[in-house]
Amino acid sequence: MLERHLQALFGFTSFRQGQKEIIEALINGADVLAMLPTGRGKSLCYQLPAFLANGVTIVVSPLLALMEDQVQQLKSIGLKQTAALNSFTEKAERRRLLRNLARVKLLYTSPEMLQSRELLAALAKVKVAYIVVDEAHCVSYWGHDFRADYLRICDIKQALGSPPCLAITATATKEVRADIKKQLDLRTPFEHIESVNRSNIVLLAEEAADQAQKQQRLVEMVATYQAPGIIYVQSRAQAEACSAYLAQEVKHVRTSFYHGGMENADRLLVQQQFMNGQLDVICATNAFGMGLNKTDVRYVIHLHYPLDIASYIQEIGRAGRDGALSFALLLTAREDRVQAKNLLKKNDFTADEWVWALSQLKVGEPLDFPSFENRLLAMQSDQARTVGYLLEKWGVIKGGLVQSFSMAKLTSLLHRHFKEQIAAKQNRLLPVFHYGRDDQTCRRQQLLSYFDEVPAPHNPCCDVCGLTLDSFKRTPVNVNEAPFLWEEELKAVFAVAEGK
Repeated sequence: MLERHLQALFGFTSFRQGQKEIIEALINGADVLAMLPTGRGKSLCYQLPAFLANGVTIVVSPLLALMEDQVQQLKSIGLKQTAALNSFTEKAERRRLLRNLARVKLLYTSPEMLQSRELLAALAKVKVAYIVVDEAHCVSYWGHDFRADYLRICDIKQALGSPPCLAITATATKEVRADIKKQLDLRTPFEHIESVNRSNIVLLAEEAADQAQKQQRLVEMVATYQAPGIIYVQSRAQAEACSAYLAQEVKHVRTSFYHGGMENADRLLVQQQFMNGQLDVICATNAFGMGLNKTDVRYVIHLHYPLDIASYIQEIGRAGRDGALSFALLLTAREDRVQAKNLLKKNDFTADEWVWALSQLKVGEPLDFPSFENRLLAMQSDQARTVGYLLEKWGVIKGGLVQSFSMAKLTSLLHRHFKEQIAAKQNRLLPVFHYGRDDQTCRRQQLLSYFDEVPAPHNPCCDVCGLTLDSFKRTPVNVNEAPFLWEEELKAVFAVAEGK
């Protein structure tokens, strides 16, 4: 039965591993916690039930670009009852969408937008079939990308009648999975947990003596090995500088950069060029690749230490989605460890900031959360939304009004909370340092042990196990080949178009 719907709606004749079990559990009314490897087809696990259900399915996702991309993909195959509601949605379009919400089968929205009174009022008038929490590790205090707004999903779910909930992610430790179940109030959920191992991705790590040596090694890798590839850096400036350096040093490789500071149209253009094979290498921050469905990426190179193993596994998982052999290289220099530690301290909690912000609260007055949080954000504090949530949790805010509270006690609570958060981040960073420096223990074993997994022996595996990259070498470039002249090509195209 499900296979027939699968083919009729999506054109597929069979399910991938795990998909059918997750879909059946959800359709039967169970809460579901699922962990599927990157590239396994997580979105189908909620898209198919959504189009078979009576009512609207809400998909909560932090990835705005991915929302828009999935909406367009579904509409392109004829599934028109799909929409996205987020900060990019214009006011007129938002009003029109909310007026016609009963006609929508699948609604993508952000955790922030889900809290808007306007959307909640509209949802109260329709049947909500399912709530889907994508990137569910964001719910957990101990997840690698915790976001406070995810913590409010549980209250909203209950307000909407507690429909079946699917929490789905690609990477979560046992501790994080337990926290997801607690924070979302998943009651005796059906669990489908798969290994994070991607056996077709071979693993390597190298530490250069300094940045100059690291740059030279990067040039050798890009010039030698088969594209397409993704190179991850830590900052926007590094992405642009890396792309310019490679363009200068490796003439036959087409490269560009991608980061969150670019205009939306520019990011979309780079992504489409990469998808269409017009670019060989993208130098990017971790803003690139989320939801990217390019199957033939042959390598992912990190030029910095990721801040935790879970993030690293997600990012290298963008290679080899076609099942073909690919490689992931952590290429660092000795001083990069200092940079990683400094990044953890960058958003550290300071008592003076919070005492000043909290001193603005007046007992008995309503608290305008957006205004309060914007004030904190203006201080460049990434914990602003977390503090807003904690004020509610600790009873400082009830019914939107500020209650009587002890500033000394509140400051102490905040100190303890953020001290625990920083300690957790530091603990997640240590295995990354170990992975980059330990050349005695199988790298796959190091990664999988973080998730309490034991890898089955297989070859090729990693540089520690004797792997070489000879099979990844690119076909030599013919330097005598005539260069591609885009001005002449453009003239030729327009001449054909005009019938000349």
